[in-house]
Amino acid sequence: MNDSDACDGLDQRIVAAIQINPRAGVAEVGRILGEHERMVARRVQRLLSAGTIRCTADYDPLYSGLGRSVHLRLRTAMGCPENIPQGLAKLPGVLNVAAVSGGAGLLWCHLLAEGRPRLPSQPLKEMPGLHDATVLSAHVTLRPFRTEAEWHAPVLTEEEEKRLRASLVQPLPGPARRHDLTPTDRRVADVLTRNARISLTDLGKELGFSTATAGRRVASLLERRVLRLRTVADPAVLGRPVEARVRLKVHPAGIEAVGAALSRCPEVSFCAAVTGCHNILANVCVEDETSLYGFIVGTLGALPHILDCDTEILTHVSETHASEHGSAATDAP
Repeated sequence: MNDSDACDGLDQRIVAAIQINPRAGVAEVGRILGEHERMVARRVQRLLSAGTIRCTADYDPLYSGLGRSVHLRLRTAMGCPENIPQGLAKLPGVLNVAAVSGGAGLLWCHLLAEGRPRLPSQPLKEMPGLHDATVLSAHVTLRPFRTEAEWHAPVLTEEEEKRLRASLVQPLPGPARRHDLTPTDRRVADVLTRNARISLTDLGKELGFSTATAGRRVASLLERRVLRLRTVADPAVLGRPVEARVRLKVHPAGIEAVGAALSRCPEVSFCAAVTGCHNILANVCVEDETSLYGFIVGTLGALPHILDCDTEILTHVSETHASEHGSAATDAP
């Protein structure tokens, strides 16, 4: 990434706002950030057109019933040229693929595995070109503490974040449970996956609904936690070019406390309790290697119950890009 590709301060604030609320309209964002609506509209359109941000939606594995969230750490026999992560990210069920430091051919692959996969062999059978890959570890997600959809650039005030969250669709009260998706649920979700900022009017036209029905359908998916909206942005353009995968071995008595503490850290973009010897996985986004060292020593070092820590710097990340089949983004109502 060139320095010229980085967002300026206002861009970063706008990106952070849309990360918190992917369907927030430009008038709402401008009002909360204290910027003119037309200025925000121009910036949002430029960020979307340039691919700096992408507004999409993810099925929640815990509540959609579509599969189990699995993280595979593998080593490929062919090494790891850039086209391998990009190719894997396009396969059904794969959510993202990351190449990491620590040796040629090291990859992390996050996927949704249907049924009860016989890990680690079954997922590899579904990945052309990886039959000769060695699975170094396989981790099934047990408890997400922070998802990628919940992370945003830490550049807004608490009051601005609070106002942006005020217009989000809130989950229904009571314990969450898995839901069987109807064909209509899937149609709505598919459109939102391509473009989470599509207006309700355009969504209704595309699917043959009234605007009111489109609004109810979107709200239903979000209330049931089946779908979560997400604004994808490279941490590098937000001033955090160093991204690392941290594997922690935590005493069972401390898993909940460590995971909860990490979920509150602005540097942590993802954190989950998983199966395996290293039972917490986290992604950390920071300004430079010195900041990463400070996080490991200052933040992780201060948490009790951590027995071991392994850190790998991510060198390339490829994500599922469902929106490449969709239409141009429009402003949400």
